Amino acid sequence: MEKKTTVERFRLPYTDKQVFAMLQASVRAEVEHRHREFKPTNELNNHLQDIANWLTGQDSTFGLFLCGGAGNGKTTIMRAIKNLIFMLRSNEGYSSDNGSFPKKGILMTTEKELVRLAKAYNNPTRDNGGDVAQYRNMRNIEILCIDDLGTEGRESMHYGDLVTAAVDVISYRYDEQFCTLVTSNLTPKEIAEHYDERIADRFREMMHIVNFGTENSYRKL
Repeated sequence: MEKKTTVERFRLPYTDKQVFAMLQASVRAEVEHRHREFKPTNELNNHLQDIANWLTGQDSTFGLFLCGGAGNGKTTIMRAIKNLIFMLRSNEGYSSDNGSFPKKGILMTTEKELVRLAKAYNNPTRDNGGDVAQYRNMRNIEILCIDDLGTEGRESMHYGDLVTAAVDVISYRYDEQFCTLVTSNLTPKEIAEHYDERIADRFREMMHIVNFGTENSYRKL
């Protein structure tokens, strides 16, 4: 039998306390960038500590799923994670292509953008300014952040072809065990209803789940 290579999990080489402090500062910067007041509630700090534990720990999962109602900070925290990782690893030429697989770097996208790029990938004759290359890059990037999963329909029509962009990308990254971070207003149970049980089962294996619940929208403050 062919010997399988053990895929190394992405983790930050710091203590959970160090990452918690840096992550909280990164979230503060994101909030204040939007001219809002940063309010580090106990609930928020608990979520940030959970994420810091995952970013530094030995958990076997290779993805992070931030779920819960709209307006409770999931996207802000995702941006803060992306900015923190990029800052901590920028001295490694982190955004450059050094020939490694997966390709070194971190990207953030939305499900809507994935659908748009997948349409070009499925019909390359209609590629518009490198969309096919961008789609391949997102599939193979070391860390991919997908914001607002579930906002698009499970299947999108394009010239008579079915496009299942999010499912295809997540399934591919599941097979390759690439680090994938996701935000969604859908609960884990609703993921199965919106997509199918197969993708929900993969979420259960690959994702550490941080549930923000349905209350406390910061947009109401």
